[in-house]
Amino acid sequence: MAAEGKKTFTILHTNDLHSNFIGLGPASDYTPFSTGDDKTLGGYARLAALIRQRKEARQGLGAVLILDDGDYSMGTAFGGATRETGAELQLLSRMGYDATTFGNHEFDFGPDGLGQSIGVAAKAGHVPPIVASNTNFDGTDATLADLQRLAKDGVIRRHLVIERGGVRFGIFGLLGKEAGVYTQGGAASFPDAIETAKDMVNVLHEKEKVDVVICLSHGGVARGKDGKFTGGDDVRVAEAVPGIDVVIGGHSHTALQDAIIVNGRTPVVQAGKYGQNLGELVITVDGGKLTVESYQLHPIDDTIAGDRAITDEINGYKKTVTKVVFASRGYSIDQPLAVAPQDLPNTFTDIAAGTPLANLVTDSFRKATNADIAITANAMMRAGLTRGKSGVQTVYDVFAVAPLGAGIVDTTAGSALVTAYFTGQELKHMLEFLLVDNPTHPGETFPRTSGMRFRYDMSRPMFDVVTAIEIGDLDHGYRAIDITGKEERLYCLTCPLFFGKIVVAIPTYTKGKLTLVPKNKEGQPLKAKTELLDDPRGDTPDLLPPPGTVDKSSVDAMTEGGAVREIKEWQAVMDYLRSLPIKTKGGLPMIPVDERASEVRAIKVG
Repeated sequence: MAAEGKKTFTILHTNDLHSNFIGLGPASDYTPFSTGDDKTLGGYARLAALIRQRKEARQGLGAVLILDDGDYSMGTAFGGATRETGAELQLLSRMGYDATTFGNHEFDFGPDGLGQSIGVAAKAGHVPPIVASNTNFDGTDATLADLQRLAKDGVIRRHLVIERGGVRFGIFGLLGKEAGVYTQGGAASFPDAIETAKDMVNVLHEKEKVDVVICLSHGGVARGKDGKFTGGDDVRVAEAVPGIDVVIGGHSHTALQDAIIVNGRTPVVQAGKYGQNLGELVITVDGGKLTVESYQLHPIDDTIAGDRAITDEINGYKKTVTKVVFASRGYSIDQPLAVAPQDLPNTFTDIAAGTPLANLVTDSFRKATNADIAITANAMMRAGLTRGKSGVQTVYDVFAVAPLGAGIVDTTAGSALVTAYFTGQELKHMLEFLLVDNPTHPGETFPRTSGMRFRYDMSRPMFDVVTAIEIGDLDHGYRAIDITGKEERLYCLTCPLFFGKIVVAIPTYTKGKLTLVPKNKEGQPLKAKTELLDDPRGDTPDLLPPPGTVDKSSVDAMTEGGAVREIKEWQAVMDYLRSLPIKTKGGLPMIPVDERASEVRAIKVG
């Protein structure tokens, strides 16, 4: 550090915004221009207003930087149209962000989808600098062409230097090792984050002569045995590379109330998720000494009157979203679908609280495809349904429950439902894998089912905790099936493609300890899989043939006017809600929350 004399600077930061342009649910409650009349959290109109307020308050006290740590896209209906609008980047630019980086979800539509999204924003002239230091998109693969062009144009870069308030800031961006596991990177690759960080620190200090090095690390923080946040990739990079002065973190959706101080000097901060908070870090640099003066999270709620220009932009994007994501299936973004009589939360750690939503979602999959069984995992459901004032749930609200991925035959937003056949023992193997908890993401892989209930005992050895599986439901009764491998009978199972990719890779993930092979109803292995990768981190094999071809044995498809259309995960949920009984004339269906809706299908024993 070479800044002469004492200098103070402020970093305003966000992470994991996930396309949450409007306040968190229900959408019909969100009133950004009036205060004190709703309970929604977040919303870009309020975020923009708060950034402006905090920037004005800090401006006279030194440089102010506004930074985002990635996963800015994917999670709401707006994310479903990101390839056509580039709206996330356009809005970050309009709100005055100095830089962002890539999270794992930026790659949900593949590197070509990401390239299209950035390209639209760049063409519109509203794109913040994107620093992606350990994202490699060299090579001849056609899906990388847009990203290569954008790097050549300087839109995507390995590092960024900003001179402001008498301080030279060097900024670089990392996708953490753990986040890399969840990245649909395709032909892109992600070199080691720590080795890249060492290289970047060297370049920024030696060549660029910066005073302060800031790392945008999309890696996550984790609790240590004492319950405090002391681990995770965001902390590890600071520990391993002492030349980093500040780490702005993300990925784990952690609202850190206090900065984690690494090596006695480097603050690691993170602001939660979905734009619920704006982080504010104030630092003083005096010669080579860096001191955290203050750190706080500002809640973004109904006390903030929002920015009208940002709201106008967002409303303009709504038309494109309806056209691109929903119109082909007869829906529109603000259309009311059903009434929630109470909150249906999506909580990974409280299994009972999340059960009504999980049952609703899996029942809808099973009804859409007429399979014996439907299955998903907690983390595949990305949001709950909040009752709010009226309880009305719109297409926008429901899409947020199931926004992940894209199709194969139909590459619009949302995972296709895929179906394959498995033996009883293979169903057990699937459940065994999902019941191994990841302490960094507790409860995320917990299995949720319809048409099947199972008993499990966590005191038993790993990969042998499932003691019984039954097929059926409350209306038709349940019957036990063989899970020992003695019986070859097949059961038809449906799940979202995004989830199916993980299921098919279970033998690879477990080094052959848990075996399963997706089959057609005749028991023949589905041959139409993409090449099985040795390291499933880059991407995992599909249950499906290459894009643009149809294997009806593995894709749940509807044919309309001769065109094959997949059943989308979100579509199955919306169709199911619309099929529920309507009690009052001209009213909406009521989402069931009774005892049946809360049926326990994962029965813990022992």
